[in-house]
Amino acid sequence: MIDAYVPFLDTLDTRLGEGADLAVAWSDAAGAATAAAQETAALRPRIGRARPLAERSLGTPDAGAVSLALCVTAIAPTLRGQDDGSGV
Repeated sequence: MIDAYVPFLDTLDTRLGEGADLAVAWSDAAGAATAAAQETAALRPRIGRARPLAERSLGTPDAGAVSLALCVTAIAPTLRGQDDGSGV
């Protein structure tokens, strides 16, 4: 999960520091988290619950990183004032 969380926070902090509106900064940060989550497919887990799977997990993104990316992405429309009413 940290593999997506750090890029999310770094991007959010950078974009806000550049003067971006929160909704824009959040969307950009969510994109960074999503990209980082997908990149975990190339990583071999060394700690956590996926560690015993080691080589077998290569090619599959880390579930925690993907979950975090989905959560922060789901918040973006609400910040933009475009809540679709789906509750997601």
